[in-house]
Amino acid sequence: MKWSSDDYLLERFGSEKISGVEHNLKETRAGGQVDGMRKLRDFLGQYNSTDIYMVSGVPKQMMKEVEFLPCLECGGYLKFLDTNNLWMGRGGSKSVVHYDDQDNINCMIAGEKRFVFMHPSYKEAFEAHPNTAKNRFGWVDTDLDRSIPGYGAFMGKIDIDKMDLVKYPGWVDVKWSYADLKPGDCLYIPFQWYHQVTAKKGRSINVHIWYWRPAKFDVASCDSKDKEQRTPTTFADCSWGYEPNGGHLGKAQKGWKKPTKCKKARNPQEL
Repeated sequence: MKWSSDDYLLERFGSEKISGVEHNLKETRAGGQVDGMRKLRDFLGQYNSTDIYMVSGVPKQMMKEVEFLPCLECGGYLKFLDTNNLWMGRGGSKSVVHYDDQDNINCMIAGEKRFVFMHPSYKEAFEAHPNTAKNRFGWVDTDLDRSIPGYGAFMGKIDIDKMDLVKYPGWVDVKWSYADLKPGDCLYIPFQWYHQVTAKKGRSINVHIWYWRPAKFDVASCDSKDKEQRTPTTFADCSWGYEPNGGHLGKAQKGWKKPTKCKKARNPQEL
């Protein structure tokens, strides 16, 4: 992908607005946002020599160069698009342990990241107050935080670099799995699966989407007629912002907000 070059990004998208840059590579969700980072060129000029880390919606013009995975164009998934995000840094970033209210697909464009997963069945134990939990895991903040764009709703306050197994012995028995992403890889992260993400050293870029799972698989959207000859659907082709009008149940239900819409895929001969 062309985004593998900062020169390309600067020349083509340097004036694009970005919505968020963090102070530290290690996520705390307590440090606020870096002031003065309003355009992509501001970030590109500093990130290689500092610990700043971008978590922003994909800038408008850049959305034209991000294509949806073909599997999402079948089943009705594009009707329930919530948010897209662009993550970029010089490598070495570390997230907190958290889970998201929606299904998530994360694609690696540059660099490498490791995703560690823990099953939702740990929810009751993870989120128990440390003064009452039999096997203590540490406090998990279960308050929704919509004030900072680009974040999942729930996260733990455990320092992932200093896991105190004496103080929090419950972690000893936690079963986990992991996936290593390289450029071109995409990963499906199910609703409410706990995960933690670490970027290896070196320039790192990934794009992800949050979407609400359809209550029913839409077979009609999988019509294969002329599909191989159509242009791919890009982020710019679709509306975004689907949000249920009640509860965070992880799937769309009747009576919630109107579905998002995407422009009809065009045949290259029509362009």
